[in-house]
Amino acid sequence: MKSQEEALVQFAEDNNMKIVNIYRDGGFSARKTILKRPAMLELLEDVKAGKIDMILFTKLDRWFRNLEQYYAVQKILDKHGVVWKAILEDYNTATADGRFKVNIMLSVNEQEADRTSERIKFVFNSKIMRKEAIFPTHSAPLGYKVAEIDGVNRVVKDEETSEIVEYFFNVAATSTIRQAAIQTNQKFNINREYKLWYHMCHNELYKGTYKGVEDYCEPYITPAQFDEVKRVKTTRKAKNNRVYLFSGMITCPHCGLKMTSKFSYSGKEKKEYQYYRCHNTVNKTCSVKNVSEIYTEQYILEHITEELEKFILSHEVSQPKHKKKKSDVAKLKEQLRRVNVSYQAGNMDDAEYLADTKKIKALIEKAEKAEKVDTPVDVEALKKFLNSGFLGIYDSLEKEEKQKLWRSIIDELVYDGNSITGIKFKT
Repeated sequence: MKSQEEALVQFAEDNNMKIVNIYRDGGFSARKTILKRPAMLELLEDVKAGKIDMILFTKLDRWFRNLEQYYAVQKILDKHGVVWKAILEDYNTATADGRFKVNIMLSVNEQEADRTSERIKFVFNSKIMRKEAIFPTHSAPLGYKVAEIDGVNRVVKDEETSEIVEYFFNVAATSTIRQAAIQTNQKFNINREYKLWYHMCHNELYKGTYKGVEDYCEPYITPAQFDEVKRVKTTRKAKNNRVYLFSGMITCPHCGLKMTSKFSYSGKEKKEYQYYRCHNTVNKTCSVKNVSEIYTEQYILEHITEELEKFILSHEVSQPKHKKKKSDVAKLKEQLRRVNVSYQAGNMDDAEYLADTKKIKALIEKAEKAEKVDTPVDVEALKKFLNSGFLGIYDSLEKEEKQKLWRSIIDELVYDGNSITGIKFKT
């Protein structure tokens, strides 16, 4: 990479050319579509903006190894009057013979790239058949790592993250992928995206197979469980469009999970009774009591005015007289973005990338916490709510309106395992 760049810069200087930009395509094959080559897309934007007269590269196979993609780009270059030159090879696209030569060489390069790809696939398939790991630990799915066993790299369970995966699949087996994702994130205080959890449920590695090879690694779930988890794709909707006033607001004091909304029928008249329960009571791993929606609503109506007044007063008294200077989270995030771009461009190795991103992410987390601490709590919205006379019209509201009202000010209801004992407000 460096020697190519130095050769190109030297050529430009020797020929009195002004260098507009250096587009580093490291890590992205010339065989790929232009849509998957960020540096190529950036270059084409500059071509369209009229910033470029000539494009330099070392050899044709560094420019393209795909005849179709080459002509798609060449059409753009021709439209904007931009030419290219391979400084280590002799090509002339101004003549029919020159264009014919380019076609031949691109076809040769494309064929060579395809044959190389086939060889790599053959090597990978052979390793898979021998149950060898074909990816490094940092690319392994959550819950797995690569370890050398008897001189061979194998995929094994990662003791540091195996508990997370086991918990997720246990919940997913009796719930939905979305609910399992939410509860696992909450329990282990992580912020893993739903789509990553979803992909886990479609990754055969977790049932111990890979590319159809049985016993490739130690499984987390059986094939039958894998098929069942895959079958349940979305969160179930409440029947008959039931509305739960405090859904997502109550946390189990034992498990740390958000309690789920449920209903049952009671009495001779089969009156519907709505409540909240910890999901782990189903598998007998949690013994906290269910929370009645009616009693929760009664508690809030009886205590909301007092709790709001107390909360507003405490924050008005404790507001800092002088604001501390906020940490510049935006600058750190931009620094992280630049590191990602540099890594994608092939300008840093895996170890350097992982070390840098870990350091910057730690600084971002620290800066965000500092900003949160230094930012005074805005209680004006709560003041307006308190003085709105909402209690006078509460009974006339539809249930959806009541739900919206409480969600506008309540962040969490404090539950001690027997009853609701406090209210945490949104700020």
